[in-house]
Amino acid sequence: MTDIRKLSTLLDNPEGRELVLGLGNAERIRAVVLDLAVTTTSEQYRSWLHDDERNHPMTVEQVRLTIGDDTLDSLAVVAGGSADAVAWQLSEVLPDLVDALTPGGRVVDAELLRREIAEATLEDDREAGLFAN
Repeated sequence: MTDIRKLSTLLDNPEGRELVLGLGNAERIRAVVLDLAVTTTSEQYRSWLHDDERNHPMTVEQVRLTIGDDTLDSLAVVAGGSADAVAWQLSEVLPDLVDALTPGGRVVDAELLRREIAEATLEDDREAGLFAN
């Protein structure tokens, strides 16, 4: 199963989109999803893999452990906020990102992720219209 339409929904939210795309390219985003299997509890991660289970929350400290302070600082500059605020936002977004990128419980490959990001970005640009900022 390779249906990752949930990613489009996640990227429809401008803040979520900025955070996800701020993590880097498709390979880096995929690596973060895989790293979360190690930096969160098995119960948390398992809940993100199953569509029939509610996503368990993660902590800001788990975000820091997974993403690292340098990346959080860089994202904070882009987002115009603090690293603490970005870490909190990511704690809300990352469970949904894992959920979106693991149809059938398996992490999608980077090429599919790259195509889906490009398609979602193009669709969002079309919806925003010619004069969008």
